[in-house]
Amino acid sequence: MKSAVYVVLFTIAGCSQGVCRSIGSAPGAAPSPAAPNPGHSAAEPVIAAEPDSGEQEVLGEQIAPLRKGGRRLIAEPPDDAEDTAYVAWVAAAGLAAQNKLPPPAAPPGFALRAVPGRDLWVLSEEPKEKKRRRGAAAVVLRTGAAAPLIVEAPHTFFDRGTLPVALAVFDAQRARALLVNTSHRYGGRPKPGDAAGDDEGAEEGEGAGGEGAGDEGADGETTGGGARTDGGRGHGGGGGDLGAGGGARGERRAARERLVASLAFADVAHAERSFFLSAHRALLQSFPGTPAVQLHGFQDSSAADAAAIASAVGPSADLERLLAPLRAVVSEGKVLAYPADINKLGGATNVQARWSRQMGAPFYHVEMSRTLRDKLIEDAEYRRRFAAAFAGIATGKGQAGSDGPGLAR
Repeated sequence: MKSAVYVVLFTIAGCSQGVCRSIGSAPGAAPSPAAPNPGHSAAEPVIAAEPDSGEQEVLGEQIAPLRKGGRRLIAEPPDDAEDTAYVAWVAAAGLAAQNKLPPPAAPPGFALRAVPGRDLWVLSEEPKEKKRRRGAAAVVLRTGAAAPLIVEAPHTFFDRGTLPVALAVFDAQRARALLVNTSHRYGGRPKPGDAAGDDEGAEEGEGAGGEGAGDEGADGETTGGGARTDGGRGHGGGGGDLGAGGGARGERRAARERLVASLAFADVAHAERSFFLSAHRALLQSFPGTPAVQLHGFQDSSAADAAAIASAVGPSADLERLLAPLRAVVSEGKVLAYPADINKLGGATNVQARWSRQMGAPFYHVEMSRTLRDKLIEDAEYRRRFAAAFAGIATGKGQAGSDGPGLAR
């Protein structure tokens, strides 16, 4: 019944040239988290799928302009009304993508673009509205047949190499959705001393140059034509604010306070409110019980003998489905399980993990060492084999060399 309602709304709103924008109509209601997913059944047969040799490059080109300038951008959270509209839009788009229906109209400031020649949609901020960029995530949806898997990369400007790995996993598994951040977790600044400790990340400045598909251009780029990257909404996002006002102590203190307040929302893997988290929730509403895998990076010195650290939470989560295949591929160090093998870097405070567990879906958290990420960036074949190791969490089969993702409609 809800799908029929969406079809009527889509027909009224209309789309053209592969782009669906808001025309001021009220968004439809998001599907209920408890509603059954008519397109996915655990009893469906497993269908072999081969990676599309050109998909990663095409997606990298699509995502690059959405990330441009993101190194200096601090994410702004949605307010209540924006959150409601955004969640409804992403959830409706997910169902439309699955059933190959017309895409829904986007809320103000956002757009949906069909990737030419591909069964892919990209949901993002409207690039033309650069002066009000919010650091909202880029969401990629695979239309039609897809594996029940959500791939996420929340720190692509800070954890070098996580974007190309995420693209590879999304491609290799023919996953339903990909979620990528478009702003820096610390607003382009060094890691604060009180930052969350379970995602230690990599050296300051990682993610610029040589990261692979989708990496932004010059480090010095900003958005909106100035030092401020907060869209004029009261946050001290740009470095220029800290020294503004001719050195007046009060102004510097106020700028510092604005910066501290804005950084509370900058790290989308830990912020209690963000467009990234809203997209995660919306996808789980459209696809109840769908597993998500989130990719991160850590400095080699944080866990000297580890190449990767994996953890899992939520109903039906089975970490062995991921550990065994990864251990068969990775040779740069041990693949450790949190908390059985190591007591850190387990995503213990990850907000997407908490929401997946609350919404009845498994969540997998994978940390990769700098050495491993460097090899994955440099060696495309190794990256392909690494991405193939995630088949178990999409199919429920943990053996290396499984038949591939089960494609659901």
